[in-house]
Amino acid sequence: MPGPSNISLSEALRWDGLFWRRLAYYGSVYGPDWWKTGSPPVFAALFFGLIGSNRRAVVDNLRHVLGRRGWWADHRAALQTFIEFAYVFQETLEFEGHRLHGSQLADALELDLDIQYPPGFDLDSLHAQKRGLVVLTSHFGCWEIGARVMQKLDRPVNLVMATEANETVEHFAVTKREQHGLTVIHSDRSAFSSVEMIRALKRGEIVAIQLDRAAHGQVTQPIDFFGRPAPFQIGPFILAKLAGVPLWPVYVVRMGRRSYRFLPEPFRYIDRRADRDEVLRVMRDVIGSFEQHVRTYPHQWFQFHPVWQGGT
Repeated sequence: MPGPSNISLSEALRWDGLFWRRLAYYGSVYGPDWWKTGSPPVFAALFFGLIGSNRRAVVDNLRHVLGRRGWWADHRAALQTFIEFAYVFQETLEFEGHRLHGSQLADALELDLDIQYPPGFDLDSLHAQKRGLVVLTSHFGCWEIGARVMQKLDRPVNLVMATEANETVEHFAVTKREQHGLTVIHSDRSAFSSVEMIRALKRGEIVAIQLDRAAHGQVTQPIDFFGRPAPFQIGPFILAKLAGVPLWPVYVVRMGRRSYRFLPEPFRYIDRRADRDEVLRVMRDVIGSFEQHVRTYPHQWFQFHPVWQGGT
């Protein structure tokens, strides 16, 4: 992991580099309320205009979700996605400014953020279950806030992530997460990362994995998504099968300023003796429910890379 001493200046100044990440962090933590409220749409519009590859990817992805509605409507929907992401990103960094750790940071959620849970949801009942758990997230809503909710279960939380695309950000981003009690497991850095995940699950820990983007070399499975096959990671499902632990799809969507809705789904189970067809059945079930969430909150699907091949 590159530290501050070996940072490339040109990479640090690139739009996804350390300079902009630090600026966003300090502005989110220490900036006045007018800055926190007013700056995200400005930066979102700036990056929307400058980063053509990401803009085109979001436009194309949303055309699969919303249908073709004309050039202006398609691009306006994509811009709204950039704006929603900017607000989620800003509020996540703002919350990271707490000098708290683990369960203490999780307890601060209700003080700083309005977290809406579904009727009848009982987090305490999950607290009593000390078995390992594979939590399925995605580039949808605010998965980082979801990880903080997981910390309320008073168990170690491991985030499975690919290395940052811009290496100048890696040390800063990982350090901030680990300062608050989250462990980062890099899925693309070692052939033994899956072994590390299984060991964590055997210890009764939580392993959170995003299923809608795979790092280079990871195995994906084409699953029907908005009427066309799209690649999704099969690894989390095989991991839960091998470790003998439940799968828990969890999503968190932004409802307004510092307001989020927690969308937990029922546990899914894959028996250790299950064949590939059974694994794919559970996988299709999870992707089908994920599709419904994206359909409901299309501007919070923060997938800035093409999902389908060939466009619409």
